[in-house]
Amino acid sequence: MKLNRSEVAKHTTINNCWVIINDNVYDVTEFLKKHPGGAKIILAHAGRDATKAFESFHQAEIIDQNLGPDKNIGTVTQDVSSISQADAMIESPRPKPKLSSIISLSDFERAASKSLPDSSFASMLVLKSGAEDEYASNWNRDSWKALRFRPRVLRPIESVDISCTLLSTKLSAPFFICPAGGAKLANTKGDLCLVKAAARHGILHWVCNNSAISQQDMANARAPDQTLYWQIYAMADLEVTEKQIKEAVKLGYKGFALTVDAIRAGKRERDLRMATLDTEEDEDDDLEAEESFAKEPSVQRPPVWSSFDWKSSIEWLRKMTSLPIAIKGIQCWEDALLCMEYGVHPWLSNHGGRQLDSAPSAMDTLLSIRNNCPEVFGRCEVIVDGGVTRGSDVVKALALGAKGVGLGRPFLYSLVFGEAGASKAIRILKHEIETTMALLGVTSLDQLNSSYVSDEFLKSTITENWNLMLVFSQVETSSLYSYARSVL
Repeated sequence: MKLNRSEVAKHTTINNCWVIINDNVYDVTEFLKKHPGGAKIILAHAGRDATKAFESFHQAEIIDQNLGPDKNIGTVTQDVSSISQADAMIESPRPKPKLSSIISLSDFERAASKSLPDSSFASMLVLKSGAEDEYASNWNRDSWKALRFRPRVLRPIESVDISCTLLSTKLSAPFFICPAGGAKLANTKGDLCLVKAAARHGILHWVCNNSAISQQDMANARAPDQTLYWQIYAMADLEVTEKQIKEAVKLGYKGFALTVDAIRAGKRERDLRMATLDTEEDEDDDLEAEESFAKEPSVQRPPVWSSFDWKSSIEWLRKMTSLPIAIKGIQCWEDALLCMEYGVHPWLSNHGGRQLDSAPSAMDTLLSIRNNCPEVFGRCEVIVDGGVTRGSDVVKALALGAKGVGLGRPFLYSLVFGEAGASKAIRILKHEIETTMALLGVTSLDQLNSSYVSDEFLKSTITENWNLMLVFSQVETSSLYSYARSVL
């Protein structure tokens, strides 16, 4: 059946919802209640072309897996005149600054805010969101800044070597690209740009389970000597996850991270507000929408298996692989100690502050491990992520005992410039790490230790930092887009 866009635009409510994906019109009314990311995300695109939003987070085959053939209503006619002025404005690209003008990772975020179409920038803004009042998200960043260095001087510094080995993989630098969904929001090639940039510069790319690029395509894109690791979410249907793990082993992925801090979706209020900005609802829809609000998540991911304990989860993984395993989402020293006891590696992370507000930062947990079970650093390789925006942050983490430091969002923003942007982000970080180490008086990573940092300033300012309020909470929802652009 051929349909014009004006006809599709009539179906925009929770009881009657159509969307366009790759010129096909789908009736997603029944699927709204089943969507892992909640109905509001789909309703934001009701009656409109959702192709870009869909492809930014999903692989094409997911449509057939979730919608029956009878839900394909027909194809849309290419009537440009029926495209709404609002849609046209939303998708209008803006000129971006020259890549040569980018001198820090923060510059990439500002470039994204100025150059991406409104719809893409809005989604990228959602990726930046944290749980509830976003204290944890803010503290992730601010905690690294609160920690002070203790430089040593009058030491000969001819050159600085930042190469390392992480989980048996030799790398040119001690940082890596974290698993993070949404790469296609900034660039149509998405994670493929990250794979190529990582290969070019000899760093690790930990591939996102929720990537819009398939596991196979990511493996095909790697360089001959490149190492990729795979992120695991234990889905409610464990057979799906087991298939992914076995396929990853077959494809040559060299390690895994089981994400354990997301058995429920955190209340990400910025996501929820964004999802309602462009949503039109009939009065009859209000009651049903409000009744479903409390149980509606704000992430686009299927439900996860929530019955694992330490013993059963590690046994389950070890039945399928003997490759290195990190447990991603460790937030206290007791769980880091359990990682050591079970022969896996602790990945200190609070999911970017997007799950539990007031959760400790990775640096908090690093200090806690040092104070309570320092033996973990000798028997495990401790990994951290969260709030890292500078090479100096990486050096602080290494000085406190971490072996590898992950960055996610900065690399997503760098994709505004494609592979060249990701490559420059890597070069910026490498240069900052080398400069920081030289100014500290060390020439290789194995010389770093806790004597090069002081947590006295952290202790005196921790209360002040935890009282920081998120600027977005002071802004009216209707002006979020314009305000975000003005401050970035």
